[in-house]
Amino acid sequence: MSWLRTAASAYSHMTADPEWPKFDIVENNKSYEKRHYHPFTCAAYSFTAKSGDEPVMSNLWKLVKYTQGGNADDKVLKICLPIMVKVRPLLTAEAENQFTIMLILDKDNNASPPPTPTIEGVFICHQPEQILYAKRFSGFAKENDWKRESAKILDVCKELSINRTEVISATYDMPMKL
Repeated sequence: MSWLRTAASAYSHMTADPEWPKFDIVENNKSYEKRHYHPFTCAAYSFTAKSGDEPVMSNLWKLVKYTQGGNADDKVLKICLPIMVKVRPLLTAEAENQFTIMLILDKDNNASPPPTPTIEGVFICHQPEQILYAKRFSGFAKENDWKRESAKILDVCKELSINRTEVISATYDMPMKL
Protein backbone atom coordinates (compact mmCIF):
# COMPACT_ATOMS: atom_id res chain seq x y z
CA MET A 1 0.00 0.00 0.00
CA SER A 2 3.00 2.35 0.26
CA TRP A 3 2.92 2.73 -3.55
CA LEU A 4 -0.66 3.99 -3.23
CA ARG A 5 0.37 6.62 -0.67
CA THR A 6 3.29 7.61 -2.90
CA ALA A 7 0.98 7.94 -5.92
CA ALA A 8 -1.63 9.95 -4.01
CA SER A 9 1.03 12.30 -2.65
CA ALA A 10 2.67 12.71 -6.07
CA TYR A 11 -0.60 13.62 -7.77
CA SER A 12 -1.37 16.21 -5.11
CA HIS A 13 1.98 17.89 -5.92
CA MET A 14 1.52 17.86 -9.70
CA THR A 15 0.33 20.90 -11.59
CA ALA A 16 -0.56 21.76 -15.15
CA ASP A 17 0.86 25.28 -15.32
CA PRO A 18 0.31 26.74 -18.81
CA GLU A 19 3.18 29.18 -18.11
CA TRP A 20 5.75 26.44 -17.30
CA PRO A 21 7.95 25.33 -18.88
CA LYS A 22 8.07 28.69 -20.59
CA PHE A 23 7.95 28.74 -24.38
CA ASP A 24 7.04 31.21 -27.08
CA ILE A 25 5.32 30.16 -30.29
CA VAL A 26 7.57 31.43 -33.08
CA GLU A 27 5.54 30.01 -35.97
CA ASN A 28 2.13 28.36 -36.09
CA ASN A 29 0.56 26.66 -39.08
CA LYS A 30 -1.75 23.69 -39.70
CA SER A 31 1.19 21.24 -39.70
CA TYR A 32 3.23 22.26 -36.64
CA GLU A 33 4.12 24.83 -34.02
CA LYS A 34 7.68 26.10 -33.90
CA ARG A 35 8.38 26.75 -30.22
CA HIS A 36 11.23 28.58 -28.52
CA TYR A 37 11.67 26.94 -25.10
CA HIS A 38 13.42 28.74 -22.29
CA PRO A 39 15.74 26.65 -20.05
CA PHE A 40 14.10 24.39 -17.47
CA THR A 41 15.10 21.61 -15.09
CA CYS A 42 13.82 18.03 -14.95
CA ALA A 43 14.29 14.91 -12.91
CA ALA A 44 15.18 12.26 -15.48
CA TYR A 45 15.76 8.53 -15.91
CA SER A 46 17.26 6.85 -19.00
CA PHE A 47 16.96 3.25 -20.17
CA THR A 48 17.23 1.15 -23.31
CA ALA A 49 14.35 -1.00 -24.58
CA LYS A 50 12.83 -2.32 -27.80
CA SER A 51 9.48 -0.68 -27.08
CA GLY A 52 8.31 2.04 -24.78
CA ASP A 53 4.83 1.58 -23.29
CA GLU A 54 5.60 -0.83 -20.43
CA PRO A 55 9.17 0.31 -19.60
CA VAL A 56 8.14 3.97 -19.56
CA MET A 57 5.38 3.25 -17.05
CA SER A 58 7.52 1.10 -14.76
CA ASN A 59 10.44 3.55 -14.81
CA LEU A 60 8.21 6.59 -14.30
CA TRP A 61 7.76 5.41 -10.69
CA LYS A 62 11.47 5.94 -10.02
CA LEU A 63 11.01 9.61 -10.87
CA VAL A 64 7.84 9.84 -8.78
CA LYS A 65 9.76 8.40 -5.81
CA TYR A 66 12.45 11.07 -6.26
CA THR A 67 9.80 13.81 -6.10
CA GLN A 68 8.28 12.24 -2.99
CA GLY A 69 11.40 12.45 -0.83
CA GLY A 70 13.82 10.12 -2.62
CA ASN A 71 16.47 12.80 -2.53
CA ALA A 72 19.29 14.01 -0.29
CA ASP A 73 17.00 16.58 1.38
CA ASP A 74 14.03 14.18 1.88
CA LYS A 75 12.06 16.99 0.22
CA VAL A 76 8.70 16.56 -1.50
CA LEU A 77 8.91 18.38 -4.83
CA LYS A 78 6.23 19.90 -7.01
CA ILE A 79 6.27 18.82 -10.63
CA CYS A 80 4.56 20.20 -13.71
CA LEU A 81 2.94 18.62 -16.71
CA PRO A 82 3.81 17.69 -19.37
CA ILE A 83 5.67 14.47 -18.74
CA MET A 84 8.27 14.28 -21.51
CA VAL A 85 9.87 11.22 -23.07
CA LYS A 86 12.90 11.63 -25.33
CA VAL A 87 13.42 8.72 -27.74
CA ARG A 88 16.67 8.17 -29.61
CA PRO A 89 16.76 5.10 -31.88
CA LEU A 90 19.93 3.03 -31.52
CA LEU A 91 21.58 1.40 -34.49
CA THR A 92 21.70 -2.14 -33.12
CA ALA A 93 20.58 -5.44 -34.58
CA GLU A 94 17.83 -5.62 -31.95
CA ALA A 95 16.58 -2.14 -32.98
CA GLU A 96 16.49 -0.92 -29.39
CA ASN A 97 15.84 2.68 -28.48
CA GLN A 98 17.32 4.95 -25.83
CA PHE A 99 14.50 6.46 -23.74
CA THR A 100 14.79 9.33 -21.26
CA ILE A 101 11.73 10.11 -19.14
CA MET A 102 11.66 13.67 -17.82
CA LEU A 103 9.49 15.09 -15.03
CA ILE A 104 9.58 18.86 -15.18
CA LEU A 105 10.28 20.46 -11.81
CA ASP A 106 8.22 23.51 -10.87
CA LYS A 107 9.47 27.09 -11.14
CA ASP A 108 10.77 27.17 -7.55
CA ASN A 109 13.02 24.16 -8.14
CA ASN A 110 14.33 25.78 -11.31
CA ALA A 111 15.35 28.97 -9.48
CA SER A 112 17.65 27.06 -7.11
CA PRO A 113 19.40 23.71 -7.50
CA PRO A 114 17.02 20.81 -6.83
CA PRO A 115 17.97 18.19 -4.25
CA THR A 116 20.35 15.42 -5.32
CA PRO A 117 18.47 12.19 -6.19
CA THR A 118 18.99 9.14 -3.97
CA ILE A 119 16.96 6.84 -6.23
CA GLU A 120 19.33 4.74 -8.36
CA GLY A 121 19.55 5.94 -11.95
CA VAL A 122 17.61 9.19 -11.43
CA PHE A 123 19.51 12.33 -12.41
CA ILE A 124 18.90 16.05 -12.78
CA CYS A 125 18.66 17.23 -16.38
CA HIS A 126 19.00 20.89 -17.30
CA GLN A 127 17.25 21.44 -20.61
CA PRO A 128 18.88 24.34 -22.46
CA GLU A 129 17.15 27.05 -24.42
CA GLN A 130 16.04 25.34 -27.62
CA ILE A 131 13.75 25.40 -30.64
CA LEU A 132 11.31 22.48 -30.89
CA TYR A 133 8.71 21.66 -33.52
CA ALA A 134 5.46 20.45 -31.99
CA LYS A 135 2.36 18.76 -33.34
CA ARG A 136 -0.77 18.54 -31.23
CA PHE A 137 -3.15 15.61 -31.31
CA SER A 138 -5.87 14.44 -28.97
CA GLY A 139 -6.76 11.17 -27.34
CA PHE A 140 -4.91 8.84 -25.01
CA ALA A 141 -1.79 7.99 -27.01
CA LYS A 142 -0.07 4.62 -26.94
CA GLU A 143 3.36 3.89 -28.39
CA ASN A 144 2.06 3.29 -31.94
CA ASP A 145 0.24 6.65 -31.83
CA TRP A 146 3.48 8.42 -30.81
CA LYS A 147 5.38 6.67 -33.60
CA ARG A 148 2.76 7.60 -36.19
CA GLU A 149 2.60 11.25 -35.10
CA SER A 150 6.41 11.49 -34.88
CA ALA A 151 6.72 10.18 -38.44
CA LYS A 152 4.13 12.74 -39.60
CA ILE A 153 5.90 15.75 -38.12
CA LEU A 154 9.32 14.54 -39.31
CA ASP A 155 7.88 14.21 -42.80
CA VAL A 156 6.34 17.70 -42.67
CA CYS A 157 9.66 19.11 -41.44
CA LYS A 158 11.83 17.18 -43.93
CA GLU A 159 13.02 20.38 -45.61
CA LEU A 160 14.04 21.98 -42.31
CA SER A 161 17.46 21.69 -40.73
CA ILE A 162 16.49 19.89 -37.50
CA ASN A 163 17.88 17.17 -35.26
CA ARG A 164 16.32 13.94 -36.53
CA THR A 165 18.21 11.65 -34.15
CA GLU A 166 15.69 12.10 -31.34
CA VAL A 167 12.02 12.83 -30.82
CA ILE A 168 10.52 14.24 -27.64
CA SER A 169 6.93 13.37 -26.81
CA ALA A 170 4.98 15.29 -24.19
CA THR A 171 1.80 14.19 -22.47
CA TYR A 172 -0.43 16.40 -20.40
CA ASP A 173 -2.27 13.40 -18.91
CA MET A 174 -1.75 12.66 -15.23
CA PRO A 175 0.36 9.54 -14.51
CA MET A 176 -2.63 7.79 -12.89
CA LYS A 177 -4.30 7.92 -16.32
CA LEU A 178 -1.15 6.61 -17.99
